[in-house]
Amino acid sequence: MITDADVWLARHLQPEVPRLCLGAGALVLSSFVNFRTGAQLKTAIEEGGKSSAVRSLMLFGLGAAAGCVRTIIFDSASERLRASMSVQVFAAKLLEEPSQSPEERGSVAAMDSDVALCADFILKIQNVARFTSSIVGGTVAMFRASWKLSAAVWPLLVLGALHGARAGAKRSMKSAQSLAQAREDALSFAEERLQHSDLVRWFCRAEEEAKAFHVKCEKSVAVATSSARKRGVAHFVLDWASKGVLLGLSSLGSQLVARGELTAGQLTSYFFHATFLGLGLYGLVGLVPEIVAARAAAMRLSNSTKAAKAKANTAETSTLLQGERALPINFKNVHFRYSDQEVLQGFSLQLAAGETCALVGASGCGKTTALRLLLGDFHISSGEVCIGGSNVGTLSLKELRHMVSVAPQAAALLGSSVTEAIKFGAKSNPVSAESVEDAAKAASAHSFVKSRPQGYDAPVGRGGELLSGGERQRVALARALIRDAPVLLLDEPTSGLDANTAASLAEAVLGRTSRPTTLIATHSLALIRSCDTVAVVSKGQVVQRGRFADLISDASGQLAQIARSGELQEA
Repeated sequence: MITDADVWLARHLQPEVPRLCLGAGALVLSSFVNFRTGAQLKTAIEEGGKSSAVRSLMLFGLGAAAGCVRTIIFDSASERLRASMSVQVFAAKLLEEPSQSPEERGSVAAMDSDVALCADFILKIQNVARFTSSIVGGTVAMFRASWKLSAAVWPLLVLGALHGARAGAKRSMKSAQSLAQAREDALSFAEERLQHSDLVRWFCRAEEEAKAFHVKCEKSVAVATSSARKRGVAHFVLDWASKGVLLGLSSLGSQLVARGELTAGQLTSYFFHATFLGLGLYGLVGLVPEIVAARAAAMRLSNSTKAAKAKANTAETSTLLQGERALPINFKNVHFRYSDQEVLQGFSLQLAAGETCALVGASGCGKTTALRLLLGDFHISSGEVCIGGSNVGTLSLKELRHMVSVAPQAAALLGSSVTEAIKFGAKSNPVSAESVEDAAKAASAHSFVKSRPQGYDAPVGRGGELLSGGERQRVALARALIRDAPVLLLDEPTSGLDANTAASLAEAVLGRTSRPTTLIATHSLALIRSCDTVAVVSKGQVVQRGRFADLISDASGQLAQIARSGELQEA
């Protein structure tokens, strides 16, 4: 039965078909030489002579050359297949949404393991063809050498192998799924701990986490061991039975030679081809678990790439958003649940085009969630979230995110240098050096960048690890500003800055005459004072809205209470 996994694999295999056909031709030629080996040995035993030896060596050389070509073609095709699948899986993982379940997302290490299994599928196809040709060729040669011996042994070997392959396929599918799940659990655990190794060191958890990883690895070992036991028993039965058949053949063959019905050369040739048949059958049965595992891996990859696709584009709404310098934002009675927790409960907020608004509230009140809804990260339970009059639920994610720029609180940087890290946010390339510097100046990053010996070519390290927290935040803000989007979202953009730097940054970003609609989740008084309006959020609702001076003067209001609690800071 053809599954989605088979279709997915076939799509990646299609570009390799011409080369694989050439490799198949080389495979047929090398197999033909192998089948002729028995006849050549028979001739050498019965006739001898230099000329027959030369012909045999030339034939063997042709077979070896064909095997060389076959190996080059299939191995290189396998690596190209791996690259093709890796690119698609990588692209799909870049599109994964936070709303997807962990099962849909999977770990990078587990995905790489699945890609490797699928890439080896070409080599398994090669082996299937090679073993099948051994079976067919061996069968024909055996019956030509002695139909009496073949009639006695062939049905036993073939029927036994078919039964073993069928039983092995059923066991292998279940074992492959269990093993993949156990490995995924262990690899996800390791990936998470390595990603946050600082926490492991700081809390002295290295020994405990290593033990926990060992326990998870033992689970995969237990599953693999159980599967290996079953394969071992099957190997024992097959090996013991084949040796018994070989013993019986030897006895029967010696009797035929004694009666003059077979020559010693014919018996040698017969056993040679019987060996080919046996190896072919044994190889096919052994490939069954590997092919089943590859198909299971292909199914997981196929499901992963389908789950990660972005929503379809809607041309009708996309034209409304093009060319605008700033766009209005409107939250209309939004309700949103994350897992079992009600995060937003009737959240309503309206911003005019070009307005700057500070979202203020206790940690966990829903400020960051509101920003992420504008990015299309989650689907709301009810209500509407609109940008430029268009419901974000009707926009494609790509179109929506072209209209929005963001500086997240976790200011990771991508790029080898400061210039590349800032250019990462640009909508299109190339980006001029002047544009990069303008964005850096607006984010108060220009001075510290120029103070470095390499200036804008200074390396930032992996994720920006070579910069301080405040420097990373300013470069991340410059990355957001160079996008020049009509909506700008800032999540605690000054948390790593001192008061003076925070004040200058607020003036630079929010004091521009031509600016996007800006929504800022912040505890910084410097930013809050610079915004046109303030929205105080409590328990997933906007409970107070107005100008900062008006709200702070109301001693009984929420903003004044938050200020007295010490949650608002100058930086």
